[in-house]
Amino acid sequence: MKTSFIKHIKRNRILLGFLSFLMMTCQYSFAQIIWQGQHHSYRIILSGDLESKKLDSIKVSFPELGMDSVRAVIKVVSDSVSFKNEMYGFTFKGKYNSDKTEISGVFNYYSIPNAAVVFKKEKTIQPLYFAQHPKKPYPYQVIDMTFLGKTTKLTYGGTLTIPNGKKKYPLAILISGTGQHDRNYTFMGRESFTVLADYLARQGIASLRVDDRGMGKTTGNFETSTTGDFADDVDEQIAHLKTDKNIDASQIGLIGHSEGGMIASIVSSRNKDVKFMVSMSGVGVSGLEMLNLQNTAILKSFGFSEKVVTKQMEMYNIMFKAVYNLKATDSVKPVLAEKLKNWMKLQDSTTLKEVQMWDGRDQTFLYRYSKDAERKWYRYTIHYNPQDYLPKITIPVLAINGDKDIQVPAKENLDNFKKYLKSKDVTTKIYPGLNHMYQHCTLCTSAEVKNIDEVFAPEVLEDVSKWILSQYKK
Repeated sequence: MKTSFIKHIKRNRILLGFLSFLMMTCQYSFAQIIWQGQHHSYRIILSGDLESKKLDSIKVSFPELGMDSVRAVIKVVSDSVSFKNEMYGFTFKGKYNSDKTEISGVFNYYSIPNAAVVFKKEKTIQPLYFAQHPKKPYPYQVIDMTFLGKTTKLTYGGTLTIPNGKKKYPLAILISGTGQHDRNYTFMGRESFTVLADYLARQGIASLRVDDRGMGKTTGNFETSTTGDFADDVDEQIAHLKTDKNIDASQIGLIGHSEGGMIASIVSSRNKDVKFMVSMSGVGVSGLEMLNLQNTAILKSFGFSEKVVTKQMEMYNIMFKAVYNLKATDSVKPVLAEKLKNWMKLQDSTTLKEVQMWDGRDQTFLYRYSKDAERKWYRYTIHYNPQDYLPKITIPVLAINGDKDIQVPAKENLDNFKKYLKSKDVTTKIYPGLNHMYQHCTLCTSAEVKNIDEVFAPEVLEDVSKWILSQYKK
């Protein structure tokens, strides 16, 4: 029995050794060589050893399109490389560079038509990259940090960027817009706040950017939070900066984009530690008026006729006002269903088809809008009134917009900043040709954003920095 047991042990050791060898050889065999290209907001990733003479296919992935490891037939002849997949309908034709570290050519796919793409050999898959994203080594300090909010009891994760060689400097807290964002304000791969923080630091301005609630290193429930809660988060950031002896917190200011501009207005109206405010496409009108302006501009950007826009907004404004008049505890859907039903009775079939409220689409709209309107955030935002905050702001303010902004139309919002702000130092500016994300645009629609490689218009970065430094010198 003992001899049999020993033989069993030996056989198992041999088997384990063989399995270990198999695992190592399998890992080696399946190790992939990565070639990565990018066209605007889309990465194209090739997996396969292009140097192998036996290679007849590769795996192609499109992370932003949700397509992974699609097999494509490949042909490599001398310095020419081509591959295609007839089922999905994509093709590529290109050539190696002299040292075979890059392949340049033309990629064709319905989402990525006639795209000039350069594939580079990589060890691992890389994130989306745009030319304005800063590269290491940085000529400034970058400090990742976490801290506890004394009032909110939330943990905040952020990045502090401090210019080198300066003991005193202005310090801007960067506040992102609507939606849940990481500290870099990443939108379709473009890191707006990374680019902004980089530019500010090079001009001698420090900054703090923080993950939104429930994102990255910040705790909390984003879905149940309101703009007012996000303003409390900024107050916590200010309080923390003041306690850090290694930070010059004597000149703290706020830079808010879109909803972040609303948040900056709320905080600046009540927090005496804020010394300056920059509102980038910040809301200067009431929440109800903002919904009217925004949706009208968006509908017009789609090229709808004046009649369709007018009728659609007639219906939208009935719905908006219904939500506005509800109590916080009231259920939304029954009220909206009744309002929509009554409006539809007054319309002819042609109009209903034109405004896409036909063939059951009215119920789809009702479901989606009711779901949005039930949120605490929506109820808070629709009741936002700039007159509750702007007249209380006495610090210097820079309020800017792009003239192609369809999310926060420039004129009406900036006019109200000038009307209601009590500060004696107010500067406003409208930038020609810039969209809501401060990119130079052509069509200037929401859909075009993903096809613009610019992250942040240089003239805006320059103007914001110069304005902050001018306030600091005063």
